[in-house]
Amino acid sequence: MPVFIRLLAGICLLWSSFCPGQSTFPSQPIHIIVPYPAGGPNDVLARMLGDQLSSAFSQQSVIENRAGGGGNIATELAARAKPDGHTLVLPAMAYAVNPSLYNKVPYRFSDFTPLTIVAKGPLVLAVHPSLAARSVAELLALARARPGAIDYGSGGNGSSLHLAAELFKYQAAVNLNHVPYKGTNDLVPDLIGGRVPVAFISPLIADGHVKAQRLRALAVTSPRRATGWPDLPTVAEAGVKGYEFDAWYALLVPAATPTAIVDRLSRAVTQALRAPEVQGKLASLGVEAVANSPQEAAAYIAAEAKKWETVLRAANIRID
Repeated sequence: MPVFIRLLAGICLLWSSFCPGQSTFPSQPIHIIVPYPAGGPNDVLARMLGDQLSSAFSQQSVIENRAGGGGNIATELAARAKPDGHTLVLPAMAYAVNPSLYNKVPYRFSDFTPLTIVAKGPLVLAVHPSLAARSVAELLALARARPGAIDYGSGGNGSSLHLAAELFKYQAAVNLNHVPYKGTNDLVPDLIGGRVPVAFISPLIADGHVKAQRLRALAVTSPRRATGWPDLPTVAEAGVKGYEFDAWYALLVPAATPTAIVDRLSRAVTQALRAPEVQGKLASLGVEAVANSPQEAAAYIAAEAKKWETVLRAANIRID
C-alpha cells in the first residue's frame, strides 16, 4: 500500500506540472478585451458576460476597451496575452473578415481557441420611400436597369453594413454604388433624408423609422424571418437565393490555453447565454444567443472566413 500511495502521489505531482493552476482557476480577475469603444454591442455583450462569469467563478471581471484598426489592435493584444484563461477577447465578425480585407493583420486564426459564438443577429434592407422599390425584386430591377447609379450607404469600409451589401451585390449580380460613412450615426440622417436611398441597418434602428414611414423595409438578412418582423421576408425568400447574413460576436482565448480551462470557461459562458434573463437582454439588442461548442464555433468562423474571402476578392475590396 505505501508503494501504491507513493506512486499515486508521483502521478498527481506529474499531472500538476503539466496543468499548472487549473485547480485554482481563476486565481485573479478575468479580463475581457473589447475591440471597440464603450457602448457598442461588443461592449454591452462583454459586460453582460463579465457579470455572469464573476458570479460563476467568484472573481472580478474587467472589461478593457481597445478600439482601433478595425478590431486588429485589440485582437493582437489578446493573441499576446498569457494563455491561462484570465484574458479573453470578444470580437465581432471582423475577426474572420479582416485577413481578407487588410493587406496585413497582426494575428492568425491559429493564435486563438474559440469558446463560443456568443450571439448573432440580422440586418434590415431598407430604402427611402422616394425610391421606386417596394420589394427586393423591384430594387434588383432598378439596379439592373441603372448599373452603378443607385447609391447605398454603410457605416464605413469593412463594417457589417458594408459587408451585407457587398454580399447582396455578389449573389444578386447587381451593381450598387457604395457611399461609406464614418459610422451608423452619420449614415442614418442621410438615409432618412433620401440623400442615400439604400442601406442595410440594424433592426433596432430601422424599427422606429419604418413605423414612421421615413424608411421602407424590404427584407431581413437572416436565413429565417426575424422575431418582431414576422411579415418581412428574408432576402433569400425575396429573390436572392442562398443569401444569408448575420452580424455575429465570438469569445476567444489564446490558443495555448489549457483544454481544461477552455472547457470550464466554455461551459460557464454557454450556461449564462442559455439563461432566460440573458436571452431577454440579447433580444433587446436585436440578437439571439448562439452558445455553441468550441469546435462548432471554430468551424463557423472558418466557414465565414472562406465566404468573405470569396466575396471581397470578387469585389476587389482591400484596405491598406
